[in-house]
Parts: sequence; structure tokens; C-alpha cells
Amino acid sequence: MSYSVVPVRPLTEDEISRYDSDGVIMVKGAIDANWLHLIEAGLEKARLEMSLLGKFMSRKTQGYQMDTFLWKRVDEIRDAIYYGPFAHWAQQLMGAKEVRFFYDQMFVKEPGTDAPTPWHQDLSFWPIRGEQITSFWIPLDPVTRESSGLMYVKGSHKWTQRFKAISPDYVAAIIDEKMDDIPDINANPEKYDLLDWVMNPGDILMFHPLTLHGSYGNNHRTRRRRALALRWTGDDVIWEPSSKRMPIFYQHTSIVGKGLSGAAFPRILPEPIALERNIRRFTETPSKMQLLVSGINNITAAVRLKFKLRPPQLRQTWK
Repeated sequence: MSYSVVPVRPLTEDEISRYDSDGVIMVKGAIDANWLHLIEAGLEKARLEMSLLGKFMSRKTQGYQMDTFLWKRVDEIRDAIYYGPFAHWAQQLMGAKEVRFFYDQMFVKEPGTDAPTPWHQDLSFWPIRGEQITSFWIPLDPVTRESSGLMYVKGSHKWTQRFKAISPDYVAAIIDEKMDDIPDINANPEKYDLLDWVMNPGDILMFHPLTLHGSYGNNHRTRRRRALALRWTGDDVIWEPSSKRMPIFYQHTSIVGKGLSGAAFPRILPEPIALERNIRRFTETPSKMQLLVSGINNITAAVRLKFKLRPPQLRQTWK
């Protein structure tokens, strides 16, 4: 039995077709006010009680807060994932029978925070591979390009290139030098078909994990830009970790080359698995030793990159 509520409005054939061709759609007024209020309450709780990992991720720029796996400690976010309509939309877009939740991420840019989100493909960061993957981006404040609304390169999910994972804080440990350098999109915008939208709370972006996207800093004088990202996987996704992909610090039973399984990646549709749900009842946080090892790996990788004769192209034009 599924606990996820059926959306008031399913996605239309036209929306699914545009998602397939463009790699991204924006759905106006999709999220009911009750779900939106629940997510906002959860994000505010997470923002005020950031994890140790979140504090590390947010260390470089004052006014920019990031954190992940909020649902592991914030009940409001957990409830939105298990009981909200999002898994059903993900199922439509992916054409999957089984829908698992991959992870969430919080992004908060205070007014005047000069912190661009570099152009990137999400899948480059992740220890998974497959076609049935989708991301949702949910703003909790009115958003424009000026206030750090996301921009996308239309159709870029169909490009053959796989680009280096360039994160907002330029984490060196996950930059795979064998992958392609990201083109400087903003230096030559006329070469690309860029998509972005004026958005309000209740609107939602849905996009493919290979669609190139990024955003300017928040140049608005008085308005925050708070957003929550939710990532979903389907039937064909396999666990494929490496030293150049995002580490997962939560328990799961996934086997390399096989499908995702275990409490870190809970099944939502067609029905939850009792054992995965029960594990969430108890507090689970990354150990300080895990975080220390991850930090050391990043420092080592940064030193290695700095002294290479031909370091990767990390910086992008954001003016």
C-alpha cells in the first residue's frame, strides 16, 4: 500500500514530452499550500540546526547555506517525501514501476550573497548510474534570475559529454580529471538556448540529472532564496560508487552494479518497505571519523590539482 498521495493534477502528455526534449520543465502552482508549508517549516528547522556536514559545505561563503539528507533528522521533510505527491510525478517522468528516494538538498542564499552556483550536471557528482533519475527544485521564495533562479541549457541532457563535477565550494575530491571541462556558458551565451523562469512558492522545476544548470548569486537586496531539491530514482538505476563521486554516509544495502536498496534510499512506490521506514525512527548521523576522512581526501585532492601542469578548468564567468 502506497502512502504517497496522488497529485491533484498529474503531469500532462505535453509536459512529459517537453521534459524529454528540453531536459527540464517548470510546473506552475503544482504544490498544494499544505505541502508547501510543511516543506518550509522543515527547511527552516534544518537551516537553524545544520548538520556537521552542512556546516562544512557552507563554510566558504557567508550567507550561503547548503545541507543534505535533511529527511534523516527533520520529520517535516521526511513526511513530504513519504506522503506528498512528488513520488507520483517522478514515476510519470521516469516511466518507472519502482520509485526510490535518493536524497534531498537545501540551498539558502541570503540577500546580497555573491555565490553563483556553477554550471554542472548533477549525475557527475553521484555514485549511481541509469536513465530513470529525476530532480525536483522547490523554491520557497519568489525567484528571478536576479535572485539566483536556476538557468538551464535546453536539451543538454542529450549531449554526449560528461562534465567534471564543479560544486559551489569547488570540492576537489570529486573532480574527475578524465571528464570533460564544462564550457564557459556565460562567456558565450549566444551559443546556447538558455531557459529560466520567474517562479513563486508552489511552482516546481523538474529536470534530468544530465541537464546543465547553474545560477547567479542572489543580488536581490531584501529577499532570500530558499529552495529544496528532491532526487528520485527508478528501476534501471544501479549503485556505482568511486573515489570521484559523492560519498554516502548513511546505512544502506546497495551492491555495486545492482539496484539501490536499504534505508538511505527508501522505496516510496509502489509501497514502502517496513524495515527501511523503521530505521528512520532512530537518529542516524555521519560519524566524525567519516567526515574527517572525507575532509582529508578533499585536501589531498586540492593539493594535487594545484600542482598539476594543466589543472582542470574550474572557474566560470559569472558577472
